[in-house]
Parts: sequence; C-alpha cells; structure tokens
Amino acid sequence: MAEKQSGSATPWIAFLVGVVLVAIVAAGFIATQSPPQEQARLEINVPDIAPPKIDLPEPPPAPTLPPAAEPAPAQ
Repeated sequence: MAEKQSGSATPWIAFLVGVVLVAIVAAGFIATQSPPQEQARLEINVPDIAPPKIDLPEPPPAPTLPPAAEPAPAQ
C-alpha cells in the first residue's frame, strides 16, 4: 500500500489566506465599532483681498446651426 505523501503547499496557502481574511474582517469590525474621534479644527486668518480687475475682450460669436432641410412635398 502506498504511503500518503504530503508535499503540497495547498493547505498552507489556504491557512494563510484564512488568517488574512479573518484579520481583514476583524479590522473592519473594529473600525466600525470604535467611537468617532473628534475632528481637528483649523482656523486661517487671511486678509480680504479685492479681486483684480481684468478687461477681457469680447468672445467671438457662437456658431450657428445650418438651416434645417425641409422635406420634399409628397406627390
């Protein structure tokens, strides 16, 4: 009778994938169950500056559509 040889790495890969999956699920659970943290407040004191006055040229006229073709009268 032939002896069973276990040289395959498949069980180890399955074990490691299971450990990683459990770690991801645990991290997600902990992240959703933890109390919300206080958000930082930031205050910036910047003086009001008037926007620059720029004289821009008038834009070219918008393109127009060609006249629509009228259907030929039915005879």
